[in-house]
Amino acid sequence: MTAQTSQPFPLPAEPAMVGLLVAYMITPAISAAAGLRIADLVAAAPKTADDLARETSTDADSLGRLLRFLTAVGIFEEDSSGAYRQTPLSATLCSAAPASLRDFAVMCGSEFNWRPWGDLRNTIATGQPAFNRVHGVSIVDHLMAHPDHAEIVNAAMTALSSVELSEILAAYDFSRFHRIVDVGGGHGGLLYGILSASPRSRGVLADQPSVVAGAVTLHAGPIAQRCDLAGVDFFEEVPAGADAYVAKSVIHDWSDEDAVRILKTCRRAIRDDGRMLLIERMVKPSNEYDPAKFVDMAMLVLTPGGRERSEADFRALLDEAGFSVTRVIPTGGTLSIIESRPVGPSLVN
Repeated sequence: MTAQTSQPFPLPAEPAMVGLLVAYMITPAISAAAGLRIADLVAAAPKTADDLARETSTDADSLGRLLRFLTAVGIFEEDSSGAYRQTPLSATLCSAAPASLRDFAVMCGSEFNWRPWGDLRNTIATGQPAFNRVHGVSIVDHLMAHPDHAEIVNAAMTALSSVELSEILAAYDFSRFHRIVDVGGGHGGLLYGILSASPRSRGVLADQPSVVAGAVTLHAGPIAQRCDLAGVDFFEEVPAGADAYVAKSVIHDWSDEDAVRILKTCRRAIRDDGRMLLIERMVKPSNEYDPAKFVDMAMLVLTPGGRERSEADFRALLDEAGFSVTRVIPTGGTLSIIESRPVGPSLVN
């Protein structure tokens, strides 16, 4: 692919570059609007900046300039009366949207997530995550010490899972499994969807105790009768004896060494006839537009060792942990499902 065809918009090089350089303004602007719930407020009927300022207790002039900016990128639309209305993009920020991205938008513009990006150059020079230098601790330790920030991240991940869930369920039949352990499953959005689509299966949500405590969708209703919650350290143990272990967007958070540790924990726990299912993005070759490359940059800045990987990389990790890849299933979105089975002697100590 040539450089010209890989450009995100067909402009001469100079204005195209300027457009890319000032794009950093868009994320905090969307995040601010999401935090103020502007999309919710204009969902029923268009409203002026003055109306919205009164409802959000903000400065009308500043809010109006924010909204005018967001109309330039297709988020909200101003009508002839000066009122702002919904667009297909802003509708995704509504709290009640079927696959709402509001919580993800809030996280992207949150101060703890945003500040490390200003230190990217030092990350490139040293290979060390900017998050650690800016905040003084790793992102894991930071979130443990700041439950409010952890809640923002967990809500954001749940929001992303809701967007991706239908694609995952359309690509793979989970109903063949009797017991499914969702390793590092956060608040349980993925497991809830899997169990809803597989009424004869049982599930276990396995994550840190403070995280699974927030799995409110699994605490009540019909799913609760078929689902257990397990507060665990997945480097040490996960619930044993299941015929399926699912890890969605977990392995990409960790270095190769730590990823193998997690997979070996699953290898010790899995049944001999079980399946290990990694749901991850796979990096495409250079010169191709690829959402995985954006996520890979986030891993570089925010985590000590996290990265996006190629299919060959995943095969190597699974092989080292005692699994053999049986197939790779694209979901139709940005994710793929890497199915593997345990091979060789059991790793139980």
